[in-house]
Amino acid sequence: MTNRILTYFSFFLFGLIHSVFGQNDSLRMENIKQNLSKLDSATKKSTPFDTTRGAKLKSFGKNSKFTFRKTFGIDSLKPNEVPKIAFVRSMILPGWGQMTNKNYLKLPLIYGSAGVGVYFISFNNNLYHKYKDYVVEMQLQGLTEREIDGGGPYSITLITTAANQYRRYKQLSFVGLGLGWLLFAIEANVSAHLKTFDVSNDISFKISPSLLNTSLNNNQALGIKLALNF
Repeated sequence: MTNRILTYFSFFLFGLIHSVFGQNDSLRMENIKQNLSKLDSATKKSTPFDTTRGAKLKSFGKNSKFTFRKTFGIDSLKPNEVPKIAFVRSMILPGWGQMTNKNYLKLPLIYGSAGVGVYFISFNNNLYHKYKDYVVEMQLQGLTEREIDGGGPYSITLITTAANQYRRYKQLSFVGLGLGWLLFAIEANVSAHLKTFDVSNDISFKISPSLLNTSLNNNQALGIKLALNF
């Protein structure tokens, strides 16, 4: 009888402990969820959505459309728009910006420089492929030396060095052509700015009487004022 009472009491005590701690666990989980919800709400409030992104994208699209229409002559140009459009046109086609500024005497220099750049690109590219083909042919035939254009014999190492050298020359020719292109575009922009710069001859020099304050007893003395206007 005593054992049965102890058993019932043990089950009752176990259920009571489980009920209390289970409720505590539920309360802890509920508190954690509430804290996370509050933290998430505070984060959203502190970092509001940037509503200007759409406006910036729309403004960029509008400016791009505006530049496109001005560049290709769909819309007429205003004097203050010429420098920007001259630069854009020069980046599209060398010399187009100079034609926009009506600087036609610069066109021979521009196209002459472009022709020289294209010539060196083609020249170095042909020599690069020539020596590269020699190297490939020698490797396939197992040769270590061969004659080239009646000279030599040259080693495969020397021919490989020549091929790499002309490849670098070709790359430098591309860089030079690109820099020249950019410089002529900048020149078109600067030239257009100078055309709209105020260089009038209204420079005057005026002399007029004036009263000058002196440090001696706070008196005033008669003097002259010189004014140079640009």
